[in-house]
Amino acid sequence: MAHHLVDNSRLGIHSHGLIRVPQYIAEIREGELDPRARPTLERAQGAVVWITGNNGFGAVGGTFAARQAITTARKHGIALVLATHLAHTGRLGAYAELIAASGCIATIYGSGPPRGHMVAPFGGIDGRLSTNPIAYALPNKQTPVVADFSTSALPEGKVRSARNLGQRLPAGVLQDPEGNPVDDPAVLYATPRGTLLPLGGPDFGHKGYALAILVEAMGTLLAGQEINDQEREDFNLAIVAIAAPRGFGPATQRMMTYLKSSRPRDPKRPVIVPGEPERIARENAFVDVDPPTWTAMKQIASELGVDLPPE
Repeated sequence: MAHHLVDNSRLGIHSHGLIRVPQYIAEIREGELDPRARPTLERAQGAVVWITGNNGFGAVGGTFAARQAITTARKHGIALVLATHLAHTGRLGAYAELIAASGCIATIYGSGPPRGHMVAPFGGIDGRLSTNPIAYALPNKQTPVVADFSTSALPEGKVRSARNLGQRLPAGVLQDPEGNPVDDPAVLYATPRGTLLPLGGPDFGHKGYALAILVEAMGTLLAGQEINDQEREDFNLAIVAIAAPRGFGPATQRMMTYLKSSRPRDPKRPVIVPGEPERIARENAFVDVDPPTWTAMKQIASELGVDLPPE
């Protein structure tokens, strides 16, 4: 779990990095998250596998599910893994990258409980969807090609980070409880709270909305659950892994080379491919922590008798 959070922060993906430590500690203290829980395989039917996270750490369950997808895809050529009863599932791209590194193509869908329905349907005001991320990864001759994005205009974690840093949000991301556009991230956490718009904003959000529905179908309905089940508290993952044929990795590399050969509009910013900024960022030796998160971590460390590194 620590590796997952630190790696995310080192990649510059602060929305899923150390900013989550106070949240997870609070969930443990409130009994929502069992830090001792280990995921288990419930049953398998051919290439379809059902896993329960037993209300444990989402990244632990996500990694377990990804490894099960690899094993099943190698046996059957394809795998569908449905993982339920997970705490916050973290960065889906980490699990997709793990699968691609094994030589499989990965697509992952992540859905959440109604309490996290902070995304309005296209044209709506009230929250009816979670941020519903999608991730995919492709085996590559070098490092896997990895994409990971929410189907909302911004991931909730980025809104939280902006709030902590006192930053404003760009247009087309957030609306207040009456549906008026706002740029203050604190509106999402007020009572009553505002809502995020689907990916694409007020004009093109029908695309993000459509993708979010796909995530609900894969991550919620396939697991035999209802989107508006108010008793549901946990997160789900649906993982599809496909064993790539021989030569797929080099073919991916040639495709990336072709894409990057496009002339850049800004000579100082060459064309890149998904996952490249994170690959470069992984060389960083340090991570950044925003002041509110660091203050909370110091308080938690003091309460638990844990030493922190120097600032």
